[in-house]
Amino acid sequence: MRFAIVVMVLLGACASSEDRPARASYNQAIAKLAAGDFGGAEKILIEARSAAGVDPDLRFRATYNLGLAYAQHAEKSKADDKADKKATLELAQQAAWWFGDAARLRPDDKPTAANLAIVRARVQALSDELRQGEGKLEARLDAVIEQQRALLGAARAVWREVAKAGGADPLAQKDVMSGLADRSRGIVSEAGVIQDVTADEIDVIAKKPEDKREDKERSRLVQLKNLDGYITEARARISETRRELQEVSADTALAKAEAALVALKRAREQLDDPITVLQHVLADQLELDRQIEAAQATAPSLKLDLGGKDPKDPKDPKDPKDPKDPPAPIDKWLEYTALATRQTGLRDRVDEVRAQLAAAVDQPAPKDGDPPRPPAQDKQLALVRAALPHVVGATTAQQQAHDALLDKQWKPARDDVREAARELFAAIEQFADLKHTIDLAWQKHQAVQQLLVAPPTEELTPADRARLVHDELTANLTRVDRIRQLIADQVADVAAKPVDPKADDKAKAAAEQEKQQRTQQLTRAEELRALAATQLAALAAALGPSTGKPGEHVPDPIGAARVADATLDELRKLFFDVVEHLQELAREQGETLERTTTTGGQDDLTRDGQLPDLIARQDGHGTMAKAITDALAAQADATGKDPEGADKAKAMADAAGEVRLAGNDMADAKATLDKAKAPATQSVSLDPATKSQTSAIEHLQRALQLLQPPPKKDDQKDDKKDDKKDDKKDPPKPDKQEPKKPEQQQGGPGQKAREDDAKRQKAKQDRGTGDPVDQDW
Repeated sequence: MRFAIVVMVLLGACASSEDRPARASYNQAIAKLAAGDFGGAEKILIEARSAAGVDPDLRFRATYNLGLAYAQHAEKSKADDKADKKATLELAQQAAWWFGDAARLRPDDKPTAANLAIVRARVQALSDELRQGEGKLEARLDAVIEQQRALLGAARAVWREVAKAGGADPLAQKDVMSGLADRSRGIVSEAGVIQDVTADEIDVIAKKPEDKREDKERSRLVQLKNLDGYITEARARISETRRELQEVSADTALAKAEAALVALKRAREQLDDPITVLQHVLADQLELDRQIEAAQATAPSLKLDLGGKDPKDPKDPKDPKDPKDPPAPIDKWLEYTALATRQTGLRDRVDEVRAQLAAAVDQPAPKDGDPPRPPAQDKQLALVRAALPHVVGATTAQQQAHDALLDKQWKPARDDVREAARELFAAIEQFADLKHTIDLAWQKHQAVQQLLVAPPTEELTPADRARLVHDELTANLTRVDRIRQLIADQVADVAAKPVDPKADDKAKAAAEQEKQQRTQQLTRAEELRALAATQLAALAAALGPSTGKPGEHVPDPIGAARVADATLDELRKLFFDVVEHLQELAREQGETLERTTTTGGQDDLTRDGQLPDLIARQDGHGTMAKAITDALAAQADATGKDPEGADKAKAMADAAGEVRLAGNDMADAKATLDKAKAPATQSVSLDPATKSQTSAIEHLQRALQLLQPPPKKDDQKDDKKDDKKDDKKDPPKPDKQEPKKPEQQQGGPGQKAREDDAKRQKAKQDRGTGDPVDQDW
């Protein structure tokens, strides 16, 4: 790998007058980089980048050279046979991250784009090397499934080429098929390795006497034996695929390749819990729906006579195709028999889960004298009982879809496929926790609102829309009632949480305060949930038929939906952590930016009507930014008290600084909007507001990057190696300092962030009044 950018950096110049210490640090880092001291260069470049303030040229060059330093460091590590491959991969990932950040700062910079492509390729190559050494069954199965899926896609592409030729030259694709046959040999070999690993683990467990095996080992043994059976089937189908490819039989090879993929999926699912299996089946069920849609669009029997001249008349100008031309071949995997077979395979997978859940529900109750089941187990069984009818409903719908496909009844088949997907989703949902259930209720309500305002189409008739709204609203009312029970369960858990008797008074007080805060949160959640339930019921009533009596009040369903939306939105935000609040703020600020841009292009009269809402939204964003800033600074102070949390505290403090800068930009945007709203003889441009909003979004995105968790890595026995890696493992944490530096302990990282921000703001105010920049780049 080659990186040729040092000369460009050394000869660079900048017209800014700020941050002379940062430029000096940068020059020091360049010297270390030229001397091959990559670790030293990386650390100083991070500090220079963080201290760049409002100097965009310095920020870009420091970011760019961080990518260079990490890339060359990775190359050096790779050349060392004794180096840890995972550490080398981390260095390459860091290089890709920093080059990506540089590309964001200057999208048109060609050296940045070229180096980013190089390091991404290096990351992929290193990842492949590590993956080859992975010995876990799950990882090996995932890898071989991806290989078989790619082979199936290639086989479909070959089939299309053969079909296009109409069989005129069956040997035209022989070389391609031979290549695919060679790939099949590698896949069947890897499947054999998986089977050997499975057999070894089975032998280890089987050697233990039955009465000495733990429950976990008994369960694992059943999983492994089932897995072994499916792997045997998969190997047979892959071998058959290879033979058919060698014999240039595209049709049969296609069917065998898909059967092998299904067997591999079944093998993998033996190691998954039932809900994970249902999630995988749901994804495949939705893919089947898309395939049926594609088949329906290409099926000859569905071609419509749109009127006019006879479509069979060769002189009809509306039919440019020669009537003697053969119809375009339909993809073989989209034929009704192939789709029906695929649906049967999905049903078999769901039926296997149904048997597992039914066995769990049917287990006998404890006898007299037996210890009672743990409450957690009873609660889990209750969830299984709630999910089981939906799983049964899914298998019923899947069977109906299979029968409809065989009868070429496309619309009924697709309706049944979608019903099966809905039932699978409902079964999975039973196991969702409180937060996810609240999020789902809000998301489904968004769908209801979209349906209420959607215009009727051929695919969405008024009757269909009314049915869909009713179904979604009914499901959401049930979902909101389930939220009530989930809240009650958490209230009980909080109340039953014991206090550590060995804790000191300060720790006990902190635990008690946390308990009170959680109780208050859950109490407010129940208030909002009850209000949402009432509002959703009001929406259902508003959607009911009118009596037609004179003077009758006709409810507004759209208005009722908006009222419920506000309550559900407040409920879901109640459980946001600081990162989710930050993500939501960035999203909402983006929407405000779009609306401001649109408003800026309107006439004065229209614009005046839009400005009050824009001002209120922008003011709300600023208030939220301040709350997030305070929360991050407080968390940084608390985390920084633990020596082991110094890195995390520093990231939080830096993120707080970025959000504070975003808040400043938001205030500038609001000031522009206020000025535009004030009475004036001349219209005020909104361009400064959109620029400030754009800058605010950039600061929020940087804050989110800073708060990303570091990549996981294995524990190292060598503490020195750990120390070195700590300087490199977390790209979103610039301005890294040693935790023992005294300035970090004065007032905590949160206070440090506030002081740094004050310096940045002063520099911003003084911009353009300093000394000229030395040509020291």
